[in-house]
Amino acid sequence: MGWTPSNSTHRERKHVIQAISRFRVRNGLEAAVRDAFLVRPHLVDDVPGFLGMEVFTDASDLAIFHLLTRWTDADSFRHWDASDAHRFSHGGIPRGIKLDPTFTQVLILDRLPDPDRPPSLAEFTADAAPLLARHLASTQLVHLVMASPDGIIRGCNSAIATLLKVPSDQLVGRSLWQFFPDADAAALQQRVRGAVPRSPDRFLINVVDAHNVPFTVECLLDVQPDGFILLGESPKKPNEAFQEEMIQLNNELALLTRENARKSRALEKALADLKAAQARLVHQEKMASLGQLTAGIAHEINNPIAFVTNNQSLLQRDFADLLALINVVGDSLGELAAGCPSVADQIARKTAEIDLSYLATSVPKKIADNLDGLERVRRIVLDLRNFSRLDEGDLKLCDVADGIRSSLRFLSTLLVEHGVILETDFPPLPPLLCAPGPLNQAVSNVIVNAAQASQPGQAVKVSTVHEGGFYVISVEDKGSGIAGEHLPRLFDPFFTTKPVGSGTGLGLTIARQIVQAHKGDIQFASELGKGTTVRLRLPLQTGTPSDPASTSKAENKP
Repeated sequence: MGWTPSNSTHRERKHVIQAISRFRVRNGLEAAVRDAFLVRPHLVDDVPGFLGMEVFTDASDLAIFHLLTRWTDADSFRHWDASDAHRFSHGGIPRGIKLDPTFTQVLILDRLPDPDRPPSLAEFTADAAPLLARHLASTQLVHLVMASPDGIIRGCNSAIATLLKVPSDQLVGRSLWQFFPDADAAALQQRVRGAVPRSPDRFLINVVDAHNVPFTVECLLDVQPDGFILLGESPKKPNEAFQEEMIQLNNELALLTRENARKSRALEKALADLKAAQARLVHQEKMASLGQLTAGIAHEINNPIAFVTNNQSLLQRDFADLLALINVVGDSLGELAAGCPSVADQIARKTAEIDLSYLATSVPKKIADNLDGLERVRRIVLDLRNFSRLDEGDLKLCDVADGIRSSLRFLSTLLVEHGVILETDFPPLPPLLCAPGPLNQAVSNVIVNAAQASQPGQAVKVSTVHEGGFYVISVEDKGSGIAGEHLPRLFDPFFTTKPVGSGTGLGLTIARQIVQAHKGDIQFASELGKGTTVRLRLPLQTGTPSDPASTSKAENKP
């Protein structure tokens, strides 16, 4: 395309007019001038005959500006140049600007027609830019997106907004890549970066709308210095029917794949919920059995223990009275010998035969030992009852350390069996609002794990402390530790690293359910071969937890 000056207005034809202004800013206001020209084109868009405006700066001198405006004819340009709208458009240019007049010139150019070649489609398209812009903005057949190099949407037409099911004003500022499958987004990014050789050929790309419904679009890409333009439309090929069927099948396959993935996630969640429900059911059944057993033991043992203890106390009192009588007789033995020697002699022989002095010391000691044994039996029954706390599933203020001591006494046989050295540290702490029965169960489960992970002679330390608004119960062992790959699964129902038959895999699952019901959490710190520390953290102000007794509560039926 050639250009030549035109100094004769009567010879002008209805062809494109190019007005070129070249000037230099002399007083350092280049930035303000540049900002003004970024706004000015919007003030000219609706002027009749106006085809567009571009402003350039000189690469060697940023104070030099080149202003190019294109018009359908010279009359339109002259009408604009003399109009009030033209003067208004200068309002954004900073006042006091000084131009170097040697660089200022305005040329009106007329396209040099070629009689042997009609205007090309590209020339007609350039001349009809405003019309095409309005058409692209409203059409539903061509999808248009303008984006920055990193894919942030700067503008779009209504067709792409309809396709993506997102309003146009909500698309601007969002990432374009989120509307493509990962593979298609990566391929388009390579084209934008030039990693794939650019070509004017069309290419197919898959698009996913806001509802994850896929579409296939045939696209053209124009990469520019400050971003790129993507044009797309429904693919049309000679074998259109086959192509559309393949596209439809591909879309249906994508939908089925996503639906299968969704159902798989739902199935995994349902399986996890089922395992958790099964764990709760097993535990509830176990606690119900333990409750019935404990109630039976308490009922069957407490009654005989009560009357045996009472009888031993009476026996102790009566033997003391009998011994006092014997002492009176012994003190009177001399007088009795003087008056009735045969009786005194018989008493002396019998005293020696039964070793009365031995009986006088051993029988009271044996009665005292019996009472001590009975007290120990009574305490065992009480510890068993305290351990299960069947009548204490509701919230109450209680001494947590006292409950742990009861659990430890109940677990003493297990600790002795494993040869574990028990260490405790229970400083005086205020009572905690909790459900004592379930909490004792949670602590006991952790202690049992610590004992089973320890070697004979190793220590298991149980301690309590207030820490940052939490009541913290720590159980620390020096055992084998936990392998890193097992840590994420510690709370999975039925997961266990113990030999077959040695554990159900529910201990920690139940412990976490109980602690979480108190709005607390369980923390693990473990090093393979060096031991594990488990911390049960319970908020000091628990409020009303979500029924911890529902996790570990059985009816108290004696």
